[in-house]
Amino acid sequence: MTFPVESLTTRGGELCPVCGSVASSAAVFPDYRLFRCRSCGCWSSDALERGAATSFEPMSYFENAELDRPKWVALLQSLSDRSRVPASVLDIGCGTGAFLEWISGACPGIRCVGIEIDASRGSEARARNPDAAIQMGDAGEILPGSPDRYDLITLWDVFEHVRAPVHLLGELAAHLTPGGSIHIVTIHEQSLVPAIGRALYRISGRRLSYPMRRTHEAHHLVFFTRRGLELAAREAGLRIQELWFDRLLRGRMDGHPIVTAATSAVLRIENALGNGLFVNLTLQRSEG
Repeated sequence: MTFPVESLTTRGGELCPVCGSVASSAAVFPDYRLFRCRSCGCWSSDALERGAATSFEPMSYFENAELDRPKWVALLQSLSDRSRVPASVLDIGCGTGAFLEWISGACPGIRCVGIEIDASRGSEARARNPDAAIQMGDAGEILPGSPDRYDLITLWDVFEHVRAPVHLLGELAAHLTPGGSIHIVTIHEQSLVPAIGRALYRISGRRLSYPMRRTHEAHHLVFFTRRGLELAAREAGLRIQELWFDRLLRGRMDGHPIVTAATSAVLRIENALGNGLFVNLTLQRSEG
């Protein structure tokens, strides 16, 4: 990576964590700020640096992880179509181990490894995946120096929590087998829902901050655009093989039933029109 990690907005500096350009403060809350990069369009937050707390506990999100099973099936089918059925997988931010449990059944004999920063969820992942190697801690600290290589590395709803995403991508690229893939699902800043939050904040003269804060929660640090993801992949020596959009299912939403119903309807319509709150991309190392 060509820009210093310590100068990123997510570390309290002023550089965009995606492309390294100077990012400007675009929203100020009592406990954290949001920055917008005019170069790549990505947004970022200094919430972790300032110790900001999220405004809600995403219980439904964690308890209903298996609602994402169709995404897992689609990924494996895509790899199978390209004769890339993985013999080894590393799941970054493996949570309670639901994906590792599923793929170990779908691909008998696959070597499963997970990394999870939350001790409670990591313990649950170990219990439900006794044959997998589940490591506790930060992937950015665990991976450097490791000789292990993987056919598939997955980050399910994890990339937006990373302070230095390009740095991590470069580290992950070094741990791919020849022809191996990295699969990422993360928040898409150019979705309609975050756009509504930004618009209400701007139109109200920054007085109506809750909708924007809710769509840019303190536990998320980077909010990606398609251009930003393309730049990040290139900086890490990777190329995007596939990219598509999908939505957050209502069963994984937390909040008032009326709000979740309305949000779900908006996301369903948006997804039908070819956009989505989530962006999915599969990456491989660039040739040469």
